[in-house]
Amino acid sequence: MKTRHSKNSSGFSLIEIVIAIGLAAFAIVGLIGLMPQGLTTLKQSRSDSLRAEILKSVANTAKQTDFSLISSLNGTNFYFDGDGVLVASGSADALYEAVLSTNPANVPTSGSAYPLPGAIEVSVNIRRKDNTNSESTIHTLIIPDNGR
Repeated sequence: MKTRHSKNSSGFSLIEIVIAIGLAAFAIVGLIGLMPQGLTTLKQSRSDSLRAEILKSVANTAKQTDFSLISSLNGTNFYFDGDGVLVASGSADALYEAVLSTNPANVPTSGSAYPLPGAIEVSVNIRRKDNTNSESTIHTLIIPDNGR
């Protein structure tokens, strides 16, 4: 028995389909392999943005404080939620803690430092409140005496 094949028949052979599926699977596996790195980068970026927002809030508070009272901020704790918004210390939303320490401002020179009159150095240590082993970042602000 003879089978007839039309000269105009179109379609893909089984081997072509298997090769196409193999190439697609290879590409998808490669993309899935990039996801953990992308998620880690996203988490770090979010953390950096939150810390910058917290630092901005603390810096604004320090700049708005009368210069003669800035030293009284030494040891002050500020608490922030997951969006970097200031909250009360006992709030259940408090996820980040910023601890301030103040010192007379010094200007580094070659191998030493000399006091910078009319300015105070405010160090801000930002860390997650719920985890004592979390990454802590310290930022230093120089607050000049603006005559207030």
